[in-house]
Amino acid sequence: MRIEDLTGKGRPAGRLVVCLGDSITEGRLSANWVNRLQAAVAGGGVRVVNAGVSGNLTWNVLQRLEPVIAARPDVVVLLIGTNDVGFADGPYTEAMFRRQQKLPETARPSPGWYEECLALVLDRLRAQTSARIAAIEIPVNGEDLASPQNERVRAYNAVLHRLAEERGLPVLPLYQRLAALLPAGHRAPPYHPTIGLMISSALRHWVLRRRWDAVAAANGFALLIDGIHLNDRAAAVVAELVEGFLAENPAAP
Repeated sequence: MRIEDLTGKGRPAGRLVVCLGDSITEGRLSANWVNRLQAAVAGGGVRVVNAGVSGNLTWNVLQRLEPVIAARPDVVVLLIGTNDVGFADGPYTEAMFRRQQKLPETARPSPGWYEECLALVLDRLRAQTSARIAAIEIPVNGEDLASPQNERVRAYNAVLHRLAEERGLPVLPLYQRLAALLPAGHRAPPYHPTIGLMISSALRHWVLRRRWDAVAAANGFALLIDGIHLNDRAAAVVAELVEGFLAENPAAP
């Protein structure tokens, strides 16, 4: 179910879980962890809503919180930040994100701007919903953990952990889990995620019916398809983390 499906139709019966994020949550360019989660909890009266939008930064999520709040969710899980990290890759990607995501003039590709936007997202969800909230770590960015991109991911994740701790919110350890799953001695391809690679990878899945794991392997990756998006194995990790959070936080009687 998409968040748009709830517009004007009222709240569906059962426990409502909203998964809020970017393309990694939307699940059209990669394995869909939200669908996996829905399948895992389907027998427990839980409805899972996909509120992922491709290309979104944390600022974009902040601009579209109204439908999430209006849905009166019982749980919100937030997986956002990969594009905030990508925004800082250089002038080309900065210009692309500014244009495609209609970012404000004041936007700066920095942990500080990410922190400002993330704090507002968390505070609005806490103030305007009664939902239990969990944030999910930004996943690995490329599979070379020593790369500048993953150094930046760890810096942004440190911001996430600090803001969540200040608010008493849990952070699900996605980066840590994926880093631990990378094979010993794995030699990752150079970090060059491009629109062309993303589209060709998606076409191999949707048109040629290749499994996401096979697409990732063909591109030289163990967990990612194109250096950004998740294969089946990695998506299963996200679904398991969220399923565990739901089990530890049952619906109020």
